[in-house]
Amino acid sequence: MSTLALKPGQPRAIAFAPEGVRTDLRLLEVDETLLQEIIQKGVVIKGGEEDEAVLVTSCRTYAMKLVETTNLQLLVGPQQHENETEQGLDKTEDAAAAEVVAGEVPGYGSGLMTQWNHFRSASCQDPVKVNATSTSHIELVEVAPRLEALRGLLWQRPYGMEDERVEAEGRDTEMGEAAGRTAAGYTFEGLLAMVQASPEELRAALVSEGALELGGCWRAVDPNYLGSLLELVLLTAEQDGMTPSALRASRLVASLQSEGYRPALVRHCLSVYGKPVETDSLADVTGIAGQDAWCLDETKVCIHFAHKVMGGRAMLLSDFNAAWRHAVPYGMTPSLDMLRSEALIDGSGPEARISSFPASALPRDPGERFAALFGRRARWEWTALEPFLEGIQVPGQSAEALLMRFARASQLTPDAPLVYSAR
Repeated sequence: MSTLALKPGQPRAIAFAPEGVRTDLRLLEVDETLLQEIIQKGVVIKGGEEDEAVLVTSCRTYAMKLVETTNLQLLVGPQQHENETEQGLDKTEDAAAAEVVAGEVPGYGSGLMTQWNHFRSASCQDPVKVNATSTSHIELVEVAPRLEALRGLLWQRPYGMEDERVEAEGRDTEMGEAAGRTAAGYTFEGLLAMVQASPEELRAALVSEGALELGGCWRAVDPNYLGSLLELVLLTAEQDGMTPSALRASRLVASLQSEGYRPALVRHCLSVYGKPVETDSLADVTGIAGQDAWCLDETKVCIHFAHKVMGGRAMLLSDFNAAWRHAVPYGMTPSLDMLRSEALIDGSGPEARISSFPASALPRDPGERFAALFGRRARWEWTALEPFLEGIQVPGQSAEALLMRFARASQLTPDAPLVYSAR
């Protein structure tokens, strides 16, 4: 209002711009936080011809919904204060003051002559020029990043043994046709241009997918290759007298580099299956300190050997347990609790069978994930279903809300646990 110099008791006339009124503008409804983000950092609108457009900030993704209104919205630009005579201003202001004193609001209960004088005063100033009109605005709703395309891009050509041979032969990769893509993978900027996610969300997704950056390009790593490298790390550590809870990364890198494994791959393997240790107590006991000290995660290592034992097939639970205990490294204790989101057990008693069913391989979209879950098993108890819902990200919606939307609950008897099936 201040840009139009509006004051109580001083009406203004409006007029459509003589050069024409635009109707192609869209209003965007934002809160103060998002407004500052737009002003300071900018935003990007993403979406292909077949996609629903999203607005992306530095750390969030928003769906864009066009909301129609029955009211015509008049859009005006900043107005300069009109040149008015002091006498005209004084008269108008005096009249407005008189109205305030009398307790009258122009147009509401005032006399016809008074109203006429107020409206006539509008002609003393240039009319407010309407430059555009709109009958709709865009509403933003925060949503989870749409990462379906990312998985496809990363797994087009995962890093594996063939890449080791190529590098051993000294062959160089060449730039591909697509922007941001090379024969060795995609740059971060290339992925950001093709995936409907913010930079912060994309980085988190790359970590979740176990992707590796090599030479400025991001690649997924073949699980079989990475698992074989893990086993080689364990073997090398044992030969060098290191335990899984106190590994010296530099020594492992040097030992495996002589066998053709890139240092970046060895360190990536450690980051996938373990974490760095920087405690003073470990340094005191082993002499390893800083970023050179790593500790393997027992659960992640045991999960690797569980999938290796199952080999993609269903097997008797008793046979699996025996083979699994024999496969894991000495000192590690496998437990079925480790496989809550990695495998399914069907049946009970001596005939119970276990099969691989990792949650990481399920779709990220809630609807598609529930479809995959109910396609694998028609009825789920909550204790079995819960681990497979942890990977779903829907801002503002809890797991219970998703259950109400995509599943229905039932009970065989009043004291029986709830069972969920497809809605």
